[in-house]
Amino acid sequence: MIFDKLKSLPDHEKGPLQARIIMTVIIMSACVYLWYLIKCLRKYKLTKDWRFFFPLIAALFAFSNNFNDILSFIFSENSDSDCKKFIIVFKVTALLNWTPISWLQMLRLMAFTRIFYKKNVFRVITTVNVTLSLGYTVCYYFNLNNFKEKLIGDETDRFMFCSPEQKPIFNNNSSLYTTLVMYFDLFDSIFSFSVLVYTISQALENIRHFKFRHVKIKRMKEEGLVQLIILTIAKITLYPVMLYLMKEELMIVDIVWDALSVIVIICAFRLVNVKYKRIEVSEFDDDY
Repeated sequence: MIFDKLKSLPDHEKGPLQARIIMTVIIMSACVYLWYLIKCLRKYKLTKDWRFFFPLIAALFAFSNNFNDILSFIFSENSDSDCKKFIIVFKVTALLNWTPISWLQMLRLMAFTRIFYKKNVFRVITTVNVTLSLGYTVCYYFNLNNFKEKLIGDETDRFMFCSPEQKPIFNNNSSLYTTLVMYFDLFDSIFSFSVLVYTISQALENIRHFKFRHVKIKRMKEEGLVQLIILTIAKITLYPVMLYLMKEELMIVDIVWDALSVIVIICAFRLVNVKYKRIEVSEFDDDY
């Protein structure tokens, strides 16, 4: 496995190699964030749809966060050797680069399930969904507040100089908040994915009235079903990889964070960029 090969490298090779890969991915993902920031601004200008603020804000803060990394990469050796400014900007720009998408995912699942379930079932699904999203949000900000600056010049052969790291908490377990963030978002995604799969199976099970089934399928598409599924699968797949890399103490975990962030913002944009069409159904169709 590529991660095992990386781990087996001597420290004087492992650190610089990871730093170069990380910075390359940071620059590439910053370009993606900027592109989707522009797309969100343009779409909002055209549609005045307030939902575009979710991916817009996430893309803006994600781009700013990566741009801070790039500026630190260029200037830190001479101007900010203790990385104090870096960590301040890091915390500010990380305030809203993840949580808005969690809230959007919650709202889209609510909109999706409202179509197919009775009120009592819908309320149960919504309660679980909101609880998991709230838990994720609380842990995210505890995690963000617990970051401190780390000097990595020697570790990366003076290729990079500043990086965030968690302060020791509860018997020196510095990864507690980060792990909780991952688990809450992972459980939220597993729950959402399970609800989506079950809902799809139920919607397609009854084929007695093809026209009604067609309406259901159209509504699923309009509520961003595909994007919501891709979003949940990405989180379910990549969070275990990140947990493994954290356990192995590999810097390259930042690449997976960035990869997931890119997927999340692209899916979020597509979630709110759906095209609604009026579906005409006869008033005599009892199932509608």
